[in-house]
Amino acid sequence: MAVVTSTTAPQTTQEPTGPWDNIRLPEDLVPINYVVDLRPDLEPDANGKNWFTGTSEVFMDVNTATNHIYIHSNKLNYSRVEPRGPGVSITTSLAMNGDWWLHSGYQYLIIPLMTDLTPGTRVSLYTEFEGELSDDLGGLYRSKYTDASGNQVTIATTQMQPTDARKAFPCFDEPALKATFDISLWHKPPNFAISNMPVMANESMTGGWVKSTFEQTPKMSTYLLAFVVCDFDWVENTTIGEIQTRIYARPDQVLQGNADYASDITPEILKHFEQYFNVSYPLPKSDQIAVPDFAAGAMENWGLVIYRETALLYNPDINSASNKQRVAAVVAHELAHQWFGNLISPLWWDELWLNEGFASYVEYLGTDHVEPTWRMNDQFIVSDLQRAFGVDGLTTSRPIVAENVNTPDEINALFDTISYSKGACIIRMINEFVGEEAFKLGLKNYLDAFAYGPVNHNQLFEYWEQAQIDVGTAPPPNGFRADMDTWMLQMGFPTVNMKRQSPTSTSVLISQERFLLDATANPLEPTSPYAYKWTIPLWWKTQNDAAKTLDWVELTGTPAPVTVPTTEYFLGNYEAFGYYRVNYDDDNWNKIIQQLLTDFSVIDVRTRGQLLNDAFNLARAGKLNYNIALDLTEFLQYDYDYITWESALDELSYFDLVLGRSKVYGPYSDYLAYLVTNVYNNLTWVDDGEHLEQYQRINAIGAACTYGVPGCVENATQQFTEWYTTGTNSITPNLRTTVYCHTLANSGSEEWDFVWEMYQNESNSQEKAKLQYALTCTQTPWIVRRFLDYVLDETYVRSQDASSILEDLCYNEYARDITWDYIRQEWSNIYNIYGTTFFSFSGIISSCTSHFSTEFELQELQEFKQDNIDQLGSGLRATDQAIESTRTNIQWRAANEESVYTWLTNKMAEINAP
Repeated sequence: MAVVTSTTAPQTTQEPTGPWDNIRLPEDLVPINYVVDLRPDLEPDANGKNWFTGTSEVFMDVNTATNHIYIHSNKLNYSRVEPRGPGVSITTSLAMNGDWWLHSGYQYLIIPLMTDLTPGTRVSLYTEFEGELSDDLGGLYRSKYTDASGNQVTIATTQMQPTDARKAFPCFDEPALKATFDISLWHKPPNFAISNMPVMANESMTGGWVKSTFEQTPKMSTYLLAFVVCDFDWVENTTIGEIQTRIYARPDQVLQGNADYASDITPEILKHFEQYFNVSYPLPKSDQIAVPDFAAGAMENWGLVIYRETALLYNPDINSASNKQRVAAVVAHELAHQWFGNLISPLWWDELWLNEGFASYVEYLGTDHVEPTWRMNDQFIVSDLQRAFGVDGLTTSRPIVAENVNTPDEINALFDTISYSKGACIIRMINEFVGEEAFKLGLKNYLDAFAYGPVNHNQLFEYWEQAQIDVGTAPPPNGFRADMDTWMLQMGFPTVNMKRQSPTSTSVLISQERFLLDATANPLEPTSPYAYKWTIPLWWKTQNDAAKTLDWVELTGTPAPVTVPTTEYFLGNYEAFGYYRVNYDDDNWNKIIQQLLTDFSVIDVRTRGQLLNDAFNLARAGKLNYNIALDLTEFLQYDYDYITWESALDELSYFDLVLGRSKVYGPYSDYLAYLVTNVYNNLTWVDDGEHLEQYQRINAIGAACTYGVPGCVENATQQFTEWYTTGTNSITPNLRTTVYCHTLANSGSEEWDFVWEMYQNESNSQEKAKLQYALTCTQTPWIVRRFLDYVLDETYVRSQDASSILEDLCYNEYARDITWDYIRQEWSNIYNIYGTTFFSFSGIISSCTSHFSTEFELQELQEFKQDNIDQLGSGLRATDQAIESTRTNIQWRAANEESVYTWLTNKMAEINAP
């Protein structure tokens, strides 16, 4: 059949079966180079829609004889589809065997050929197409903002990861199928275009268009491409190696200096990573841009990182210390990806942790380099270690190396706590036992060996194993890869039991068991290749030791003795580098508690924080008496450190969730008020001190206002009222979230409407986020319901923010029932809005069901899953985890509510005794 060059749609109405009935592309064709030309039109048509047109030619080497070309495509309308080749010039059209057609299930453009392609030859596929420049936050899409003059401005931007490059142009949209790209973008002044590489030429075209052509990219994955057409300004800096770094943002944001902090730290972080990895940054520029609408926090596109505004812009006059840290950490995370994810990429999405786990760990190194007083290494345990534990103690978790990744929704679901936080935890644990020298040497050799190519974890582990040999450090007992695969290929994590054979013995028996929050769950289901045993690097320390000791706990069910040369207390997982919990005999727990009450400072702060996390979770799982876990909190009245308090508040928040409407809440809130009073009075409302002291002041004031410390809410309301009545906001940036929230929680519609008006008019994204959170704090039901009507209306709330509003409302005791009813009623609408974006479903479902602890709520949740099984998308795993968590909560209340109530009432009676 003659080549089809001008059809508006394929004629095939039924999709034939064939090898394309698979999420993975075959290895018949390998992309080498793309030439892509895109023209996004920022002027809407008569129906208010924006469109882009484009051409693409992808050059492919033929590996295996095949009579089909198929390539990813989604939501593109084709006017020309022309296979070409073979030959050096590739100008000859290849005859097609019928019409091309689109496979909807796996999003392929399929071109049947009359004859087989010959292995060893090169062919191409030329296409002309059109796509909608919609506001769905995926692929090539539009974003809007209001400029300083009040005019609405439209820009075009991208989010390709993981499977949306195919929405911008037809491509081999898998991470391992790397190629070079020659990109051209059309725009009309005053707009300009930026992409991964520097502009090579600007050419004036008809109709007032300018065509920007960019230098060819290095060999890279499709999901790392980035295109932006905008009218932004920028600030510029350079590294020592003369790499140009620019921060782009809306003109008013640049004028206000909000891009300056990111501009200052970017060259320093890049330089530090070059030195740490001993591998040069491979591109001539490093651009970063903050766009008004973005689904994720940021995206590491090579040479053009795209951010949500809250993750890149910072103004010290109105933004808080936590805003500043978020900018530094996200910039460090995305710049780490320039090596881990961009220079090397995973063979398939099942090894996403090689990207996200590395970036999540290395962000601490980069942030610590530019802000050494922030104690980033201490913060790791509350930000990532404990977060990972919270998910990985469920039977509905998953291994780091994922299984059964068969649909785009299942790929999206991998962008979760396991890939990010657990991945970072395992890398941090490896760094500690291999040592810094071997860790860095292995990474350098691994990056050199696989630059511009795809990788899997086996290759990484081989290089670390060889590095340990090269530097002379002892490897794990059965070899690096064999022992570390126990952490890669099975879900969950262990509890290490360390128990003396008698109170006066120096022999401690060491054993391991899988940690599960649900004590009734079968610990061997689903099955694991290692029967849920791990090779564990156990660091421990006694009261009198100057340094910790490392022993390996191997895959055995037999307790192994370790000699601990003291009858005083001992501590496992000292400094919390291990990805495991530790449990002790009651006598050792009580000795630890006594030491904390006598002098908590002799125990490392990370260890103190992890003791609290371990104790409360072991108690929840039925492995420790709750009296011990609660006794462990008493030292908090003397310890003012952020790490210990953040750990404690995170764990105690479980009581807020499941006991907020029970008789326990009275004595519980009284006890929390008792614990926090010293800290609150010591830190005061004066906003000064080191970084984590500022963080802890926020914790102290928040807890004091929540649990009824006299004068706290009144102080917050007074500061808010001064702003409300004078129009001048003199509330310190660090305390604005707390002041706003507690005021709206204790006031009515007049104050809420004032904050709503401020929210609508605020141009600073971080301040807008604080106002947004405050709006979710109201305790007035009709205000909650009215707010919900606004959430899915983009004239009021940007689509990128709606999910976080729903999540925050669900954590509000007074709003969550109304919000959950609304979500169930509107789920189809929510799914239609967020069906292609990251994170939203899992976050909404987990937050809105986190308090479920009754049989009625369990039934509601199961019915929700049944009713919406086809519209859960990437939230399916979160729904299953919510069902498991609800069952666990029900069992927990039955087993522990009375004993917790008894301890709290007795403790408050003791405290209040004359």
